[in-house]
Amino acid sequence: MRAALTRRQVLASTMAGGAWLLGVRPPEAVAREDDPRSFGLWLRLDRAGRASVVTTVTQLGQGTHTAVAQIVAEELDLPLAAVTVTHVPVEPAFGQSMPPGITTFGSMGFKVALATVGPAAAAARDMLLRAAAAQWQVPLDGCRIEQGTVVRVQDGERLPFGALVDAAAKLTPPLAPALRPRSAWRVLGQAVRRADIPARVDGSARFGIDVDLPGMLVAHVLHAPSFGATLAAVDARPARAVKGVVQVVKLPAAVAVVASGYWAARQAAQQLRPVWRAAQVPVLDTGALRERLHAAVSAGAGLAWPEPTEQQADATTQALQTARHVVDATYDVPFLAHAAMEPLNATVWVRGAAAEVWVSTQSQTDTQRAVAQALGLAPAQVRVHSQDVGGGFGRRLEQDFAVEAAQIARAVGRPVKTIWSRENDMRAGHYRPAVASRVRLALDHAFMPTGIRHDTAGPSLLRHSGVTSVPPHKGFDWSYIMGWVDMAYAIPAKDTRWTEVEAGIPCGYWRSVGNSQNCFFLEHTLDQAARLAGIEPIAYRRRLLAGHPRALAFLDAFTQAAGWSSPLAPGHFRGFGMNSNGKTMFSAHIVEIEVVRPGEFRLVRIDAAIDCGVIGNPGLVEAQLMGGTLFGLSAALFGEITVKGGQVEQGNYDSYRVCGLAHTPPLHVHLLPNGDAPEGVGEEGPPSIVPALANALFAASGQPLSRLPLAHAGWALSQTGS
Repeated sequence: MRAALTRRQVLASTMAGGAWLLGVRPPEAVAREDDPRSFGLWLRLDRAGRASVVTTVTQLGQGTHTAVAQIVAEELDLPLAAVTVTHVPVEPAFGQSMPPGITTFGSMGFKVALATVGPAAAAARDMLLRAAAAQWQVPLDGCRIEQGTVVRVQDGERLPFGALVDAAAKLTPPLAPALRPRSAWRVLGQAVRRADIPARVDGSARFGIDVDLPGMLVAHVLHAPSFGATLAAVDARPARAVKGVVQVVKLPAAVAVVASGYWAARQAAQQLRPVWRAAQVPVLDTGALRERLHAAVSAGAGLAWPEPTEQQADATTQALQTARHVVDATYDVPFLAHAAMEPLNATVWVRGAAAEVWVSTQSQTDTQRAVAQALGLAPAQVRVHSQDVGGGFGRRLEQDFAVEAAQIARAVGRPVKTIWSRENDMRAGHYRPAVASRVRLALDHAFMPTGIRHDTAGPSLLRHSGVTSVPPHKGFDWSYIMGWVDMAYAIPAKDTRWTEVEAGIPCGYWRSVGNSQNCFFLEHTLDQAARLAGIEPIAYRRRLLAGHPRALAFLDAFTQAAGWSSPLAPGHFRGFGMNSNGKTMFSAHIVEIEVVRPGEFRLVRIDAAIDCGVIGNPGLVEAQLMGGTLFGLSAALFGEITVKGGQVEQGNYDSYRVCGLAHTPPLHVHLLPNGDAPEGVGEEGPPSIVPALANALFAASGQPLSRLPLAHAGWALSQTGS
């Protein structure tokens, strides 16, 4: 397998600080071939034979750093204990084209590592072999790599890597280093233990909230109670009277109390009575927003998806007009918070024309840029120290909390750690958008689809988000077509339209983004069509996947492994849902429930499956699918952010519930890899668990669900849990 280097990517090799460094220039970097320091130096091999590698992937808890170490251990046949992984410096040389800059999103971590760390490690192997062959004066095929040494095949003599790094560094790196073929993998493809787990279990892992600097102060912030409101006035004297308080900082839409510790700052902040100036544009209450969303999808006057190959408006209209039957279903889903375990926080030290930021973030480059802009500095004057993250889910792509921390630190003139309370975190916005959808599925005389019209409405997350990503496509927020226009099912004609309905409530990326709602809309509609046709749901989908061998193979393998056709006990029902991203990624769930009494059910079993192509570490994939499943299940069962009187009503886990052990039934994960390239995993858990549960409830009652969370559909999880 050749390394995926583009024409503009070049390998660099140099000795520095007693170690050999190899790197790859990313496509967008400005690098000079005669100056290796301008390259992203991804791999370091010292004279003791130890390897250090850097990655753009933030340690969010997903374990990708272990997979990165496996890449190096595989290519160099090193023990995993000899490979350490850290985050890259936030410098342009390490920036990627996608995800842009140094960012973690889109389930691209393993892919990016293979494209950066992989070539560097493969080049190191090639150069070590050449250096040893030259020293022994034997042909290249007379040498092999084995456990951190080069072995001379004819007699078994060994040279440790450390003895070869100086000579290897002087060689010209190969233009297209060959990665080990999958058939030869010994480390990759194995469920090796995560190196970070012991520290996470014993509490020694250091997250952003754990940062401690000499002379550091801590800030607690009171934000305006409604979006768009600003600070009019505040009497700071009651807060200053509290022991430990150093300063009260006024911000445009907040007031911060800075003290020697968090609790002193929080107690002092509670003494303040800020006067707030109302927003110029009132925030819509979620009840009023819901009415507007439904009116928009009913009117059907939204912007058409501007991609001719994926938008067949005339053919869809014809299909609806000539259909034997039309499934006409309207849905709506609420705003959703990310509810990460670690509240948002950042530590900033501003010193003259420079600043340092210690932060748990998914978007290092955007954070560097945003902080620099807020402080009037150039990005190069802001140094970002990446910390382990206690949950991201898309919320830590935004930079608002880091910018606020920088403004506070500048006003104080000392290092300040700003910690948002749980309530601040949950009420600060950047939610998954509230969305309504009207789906009209045209069916022929055999009750098979001939066309589908999807009218959807909601706020544009791309308008609100500060994340550098793909811009709207000719005014269309592309997140609203995710998992829809590229579905695996064969539906001849599609017409997708979106109406922007602004509520004044900041929206952002939420784990799986538009797939999180679109999968529910599509899969629940298909179950209604199958019921009309009198065809069992999986058999119905098999007909729709007849022209897609890989998707059909995935469906068949999963349903067989999960025992879809096995008999059910009285009062038990199953539901299925599948998500596809393009033609090479599939994930699905099967949910079994028991109806305890009318309107109340118990979760009996969940099966989850994924085809994500090449798998680097099966254990990591299983864990990600489990976590994503419970993330999506939380949304289906409980998730809802509501706004009344301009204010968010939820503030903590008591009012914004998430799944716990008591809610979780036996959860079985099935890995069904296919294809020749790795695809993402982290965002594949949430989408299909929602329709799988909805379809199980539909099988039980015969009544489709139109609104989430389930309480709005007349269903409740049994108080006895699972």
